[in-house]
Amino acid sequence: MADDDRTDRRQKAGNRETAGSGDKVTVDAEFEQVQQQWRRRLAGRVGLVAGVSVGVLVAARWLGFDLVYLYAHRGNLIDVLFGEMLAPEALWTQLQGDGPMLASAAVETLAIAAVGTALGLPVALLLGVLAANTVTPPTVRRPVRLLLGGLRAVPSMVYALLFVILAGLGAVAGALAIAIGTIGDLGRLFADEMEEIDETPVEAVRSTGAGLVSATAAARLPQVASAYLAWTLFYLEINARKSSVLGIVGAGGLGFPLIMAFRARNYTRVMAVVLTILVLVVSVETVANWLRGRLKGGRRADR
Repeated sequence: MADDDRTDRRQKAGNRETAGSGDKVTVDAEFEQVQQQWRRRLAGRVGLVAGVSVGVLVAARWLGFDLVYLYAHRGNLIDVLFGEMLAPEALWTQLQGDGPMLASAAVETLAIAAVGTALGLPVALLLGVLAANTVTPPTVRRPVRLLLGGLRAVPSMVYALLFVILAGLGAVAGALAIAIGTIGDLGRLFADEMEEIDETPVEAVRSTGAGLVSATAAARLPQVASAYLAWTLFYLEINARKSSVLGIVGAGGLGFPLIMAFRARNYTRVMAVVLTILVLVVSVETVANWLRGRLKGGRRADR
């Protein structure tokens, strides 16, 4: 009997040792597998970085980048930058002399951005709703998405050139160019926001027999109204930046005196225009940020 007990104990001990060794083998195998996966990911990332770096170097060489040449001619930029553009007395005199003209051009630039945004906003809202996969079927959504993508693909400068042919030189062409860009960009942003809404209120409204338009107005748009307003304010900032250079192609605003100053090699006037653009853009951004802050505060108060 005692011999049988000892035999059982030996067998149990052997089984435990076998199980322990099996667990260790399993852990070692899993650890080795994890290491291999980590090494493969690391090799892939290193290869990707190396490939991108080589691609950038090849593209830079194809474009004609020559750091030796740029370094050798650094004095030209330094002379213009510190000798003309940032010379305090000359810049102050230029600002005093061009003050009325720059102020008028800045107001025109702001008007171009505001009118262009206002013209493009309703169309962007309509197309943004139609481009959302939670609102319309693919037969409607896909063509609208394609249209928005096509509008975004063309730079505002090109639109400005086209509208100069239509409306002539001046701010009207700039406002129309801004409007088309607003439709493409805001329409896509509005569609993406619409696709993130909670469908529960929509289903509740639809259960009462409401159609697509009624359900969208009653349950979809209220969910995205704050986001849409925030995006509109943000894009107004972008349009102010765009409007400041559209005058380069004859579409009004600060871009016209900027390009004329460059052509005349009057770099002090160039700096005066750049400072005016900076003040304009920062002012618009400050007001837009304040309005967005008030909007967020109002939402928190409602909750």
